[in-house]
Formats: sequence, structure tokens, C-alpha cells
Amino acid sequence: MRKFYLFIFILVVFFLQYSVLGVFFRDGRIPNLFAALAASLGLIFGFKKSVGWVVFAGFLLDAGSSWPVGTGTLALVLILWLVDKLKVFAELRSKRNIFIFFVALLALASTFFFDALLKLEIGAAGYVFKDAAIVFSPTLKAGYFWKLAYSALAGMGIYHFSRYSRNRFSPVFAPRKNR
Repeated sequence: MRKFYLFIFILVVFFLQYSVLGVFFRDGRIPNLFAALAASLGLIFGFKKSVGWVVFAGFLLDAGSSWPVGTGTLALVLILWLVDKLKVFAELRSKRNIFIFFVALLALASTFFFDALLKLEIGAAGYVFKDAAIVFSPTLKAGYFWKLAYSALAGMGIYHFSRYSRNRFSPVFAPRKNR
């Protein structure tokens, strides 16, 4: 049952990213919820348990965007891998304020890393395929700082919701032992 809730949560993130957030934020300031989701799943479950979910979220991200399919998925998997390697810092959970700051910093860095990887991948595709029309390329605009700040706030929210729902629903839907 936990997998069902994670599936629904990824669909809600997809819905928020491509429909609701565009109403509240300007184009250059829309936070990247998928990068925050990949970072949160990496912190909570680790690489092996969440790589399938991140690939699914990446395909949804690629389906809703204008860049080539697989570009966002690769960036999200690389973010997940890096977060799993940086999981040593997750031992700061005993110091709550430092850990909250770390989660916000991780979401901010994941968004920046996602945009940098996307620009690199799209640039490489334009270099290899000379006739390919590159539609999207992230640029550093004046509102980019706000995008990173909003992504950090969204990352803290996604992490805490994921952690809360994992702890909240796991004992309720756990299989019963034979009586």
C-alpha cells in the first residue's frame, strides 16, 4: 500500500509542477519539485529503493517538458545518486535545526545541479545533432535566485510530507501476522 501512496504522491507533484505552480509563479521562478522529490527520496529510501520511482517521475517530467525524452530522467537519477553518496550528512538528524537547513540546502543544490545538467545535456545534443532544434535551455535570469529559494522551501515540504506519510501509513497498512 505504501507504493500506491508514493505513486499518487508523484502524480500530485506532476500535477502541481505543470499546472498549479504556473499560476502562482512567473516562468523563471517556478520551483523544480521533481529535483526536490529525487533528493527527498534519496535521503529517505536510498538509491536502490527509489531509483525506479525517480525514473518514473523523470519520465513524467520529460513528458510535460519540451526537451528530449530522457534528459530530465538522467539528471534526476544523477541527483539521486549524488544524494545517496552524500547521505553521510544525514546523521545530523539529532540536531534538528542543522538538519532542516541541510534539507533546504540539498533541495537548492539539487535544483541548481538539475538546471546545470540539463543545460549541459541539451548543449551536447545540439553539438552532436547539428540539425536538432533546441527548444529549451535554462538561463540564469534575475528571478533565478527566487526559483532556488522556492525550490528549497518546496524541498523541505516534500521531505517532511514524505517522511510523515512513510511513518504515518506504514503501521496501518502493514500485513498482519497470523494470530
